[in-house]
Amino acid sequence: MKKNYLDFLAEFGIGGAHPGGFSLTKEIFTGLDLPTGASILEIGCGTGQTAEYLAAAFDCTITAIDNHSIMLEKAAERLNQRNVVVQYGNAEHLHFPDQTFDLVIAESVISFTSSIDQTLHEMSRVLKKEGAMIAIEMTADRPLCKEQEREVKHLYGVSAILTEEEWMEKFKRAGFDSSDLLKTANTFNEEILTEMRLSENISEELYDIWDAHHAFISQPDLPLSYRVFYCQT
Repeated sequence: MKKNYLDFLAEFGIGGAHPGGFSLTKEIFTGLDLPTGASILEIGCGTGQTAEYLAAAFDCTITAIDNHSIMLEKAAERLNQRNVVVQYGNAEHLHFPDQTFDLVIAESVISFTSSIDQTLHEMSRVLKKEGAMIAIEMTADRPLCKEQEREVKHLYGVSAILTEEEWMEKFKRAGFDSSDLLKTANTFNEEILTEMRLSENISEELYDIWDAHHAFISQPDLPLSYRVFYCQT
């Protein structure tokens, strides 16, 4: 089976793969006032770096889900001694009752789902009244031409590349009462990788994906950056 960008992240065990990296994650949560005992759902937990940080830094209950078997294996191993529930989950069909969580986190996840609208609806559904969602997402600074859109979709396997205005409209339609920006970035580049948890026998195909990724984000005048959205129900 042909490998994809998410397989690359999983096999290399890259933590903080989202734009802005792990330092952005810490910056975001340093500025938040999480209530004691808050219930948090992390969608697309990857290798568990963010869940581990939250478990250590805050008095909260964390559920971390992913739909990639290798990601789940590495997250479960990492979080074995932490008070974190790690389990399989599909962002478009969350298996939790309505109004379960105080906070939902998605770090460069929503664009990778097959239906952004369905994913956002589910995230809104499982949030308690006056709950919040934090999403770090690839954002087009201007509408992409057809060739650029094909290149991004082919490399990353995302379902759509939205502008800031398009994201805000989708949040509104999904049932969020308010949507704000916590951070606007003028670059899509990540920070230097701070963590890798390598699998054995990594194929050359995955190294090719890594090379293609770095070649892409190194392009001058790349029309992509990212936003950190904070949405409340």
